[in-house]
Amino acid sequence: MTRYIPILGWLRDYKPEWFRADLVAGLTIMALLVPEGMAYAELAGVGPEAAFYAAPIGLLLYAAFGTSRQLVVAVSSAIAVMSASIVGQVGGADAAEFAALTAALALLAGVVGVLAGFLRLGRIARFFSGSVLAGFVSGLALVIIVKQLPKIFGLEGTEGNTWERLWHLLADLGEAHGTTLVVGVSTIVLMVALEHWFHRIPAALVALVYGIIVVTVFDLDVHVVGEIPSGLALPAVPDVSVADIRSLLPGAVAITLVMFAEAIGSARSFASSHRYQIDEDQELVGMGMANFGAGLFHGFPIGASLSKSAAADAAGGRSQVAGVIAAAATALVALFLTPLFENLPEAALGAIVIIAVSGMFKWKELRRFYRLRRTDFWLASIALLGVLTFEEVLSGLLVAVLASLVAFVMRTREARISELGRLPGTLQFRSLTYHPEALLTAGMLIARPDQTIFFANAASIREGIRDRVAQSERPVHTVLLDLELTSDLDIPATEMLEELQRELEGMGVSLILAGAHGPVEDLLNRSGLLRNLGEPVLFTTVVDAVLEFDEREGTELVAEDRDAIVTRLAELAELASRHSAELTKEDTSRLAEVVAQLKAFVSHLDE
Repeated sequence: MTRYIPILGWLRDYKPEWFRADLVAGLTIMALLVPEGMAYAELAGVGPEAAFYAAPIGLLLYAAFGTSRQLVVAVSSAIAVMSASIVGQVGGADAAEFAALTAALALLAGVVGVLAGFLRLGRIARFFSGSVLAGFVSGLALVIIVKQLPKIFGLEGTEGNTWERLWHLLADLGEAHGTTLVVGVSTIVLMVALEHWFHRIPAALVALVYGIIVVTVFDLDVHVVGEIPSGLALPAVPDVSVADIRSLLPGAVAITLVMFAEAIGSARSFASSHRYQIDEDQELVGMGMANFGAGLFHGFPIGASLSKSAAADAAGGRSQVAGVIAAAATALVALFLTPLFENLPEAALGAIVIIAVSGMFKWKELRRFYRLRRTDFWLASIALLGVLTFEEVLSGLLVAVLASLVAFVMRTREARISELGRLPGTLQFRSLTYHPEALLTAGMLIARPDQTIFFANAASIREGIRDRVAQSERPVHTVLLDLELTSDLDIPATEMLEELQRELEGMGVSLILAGAHGPVEDLLNRSGLLRNLGEPVLFTTVVDAVLEFDEREGTELVAEDRDAIVTRLAELAELASRHSAELTKEDTSRLAEVVAQLKAFVSHLDE
């Protein structure tokens, strides 16, 4: 049971001395969750009370089913914006229908997450490009900020994509409401000052209290949240049609992907920092259960909050007991304290959202992408611009994913072939591009495709090898193809090797292979290629192939290599003797293999 309900395992080992730290961390989470939760509920297009329905059950269910001790799964601005966009495209003409569709979306996302976890799809997040995700999340941050700016200026929000919203905002600045602007800007200044100089104080909670006080004391004429229903919702399946469910399902899959991809990196980071392991598949189940609960209790889709997770960790949180405490504290606020929020100005809520999501803009990562690899920078930029340009958030995400696929295909379809040479005094073969001092093997061209050979790049690899032989300034009568980086072959790749063998034979050049993995060797045998090449044509390693070639051809090797290799043998023997107690069985086996190869090479040189 602990495999599927982790709380049954870790709660047994819970130490009482951890409770104080978890209590502080739980209250810290609640202090951030209440103001941000109400703001994010509005981002999702539902009433602020929906945060009190979604967050407590989400925190409890993730605590029971998740494996990260520090991750806080409650409300997420990115997921809230995606939810509003998805539900807006499906329907929701009135507030009640919109709320029902939103709850159904959360419930569906929960089902998708749990099923993905049971099907062990936790590694799927590794195929979600980090650069694309950074651009997508940065674009969402700008979308959220632009949507909140009318609240700061006391203006009515408009429809359209982000560029259209920004244009209308600039055009209407002359009609800004002065009092609202003062409240909004002063709230932003207050939060920035607190986070800069007093970062241990929950700035969002202070901003909430500040907004309520200034409106109440000075009786300001600004838009306020108004009455928020007290209490918690009872569980119920949302009243939506089968057609609505079909329409929401693609969005639920997208929300699950983004939620998991955004959260798993932080979960791994916390686990590494605190020296424990997380289960990626169980994390999907945990987040799925949290969303299922949020939908069942009339909430909205939720996700991991990285800011709250970091705050709880900084407060000393040791386990998900902090999440349970935060859930209980938030529920108490929902039951007894919601009347206090009636005079909360919308401008203050907008300011809270703007400051909270400003950290989502990954400008440091974008700068790093630009400095290190321009392709990743442009992929991130496409994702960012796609989110800003399309009114539907999912369309922006789709553009980014398609750009990633195109970049991947472009990378893999072009041949990248390294010519290998032997480093002096060793049996190591390296690319001549990076090691120009490497020694060539007379009469042989050693070629290594720097990616797996498959249908998309097979033709260009064949052409690349053929052209290198034709343009070589030294005589080449044997091509050694290193297949070490190809773990499997498809039929077009096998046919390419047969065609390459025929073309090289027509040029008077033999083809031999090395480093073929088991599945590759099996397919080469079944295809008959190995029989056509003759014997011997397939070697375990490049070293074996070169030694056999040198012996057969009587090639003169560099005699100075002998002394260098003998010295290396002595170093290896001394190293093995000094660290013998630390060597594993695999280390010892590998060392013996290397020593045997070196000794064989020395013997070969002596002959």
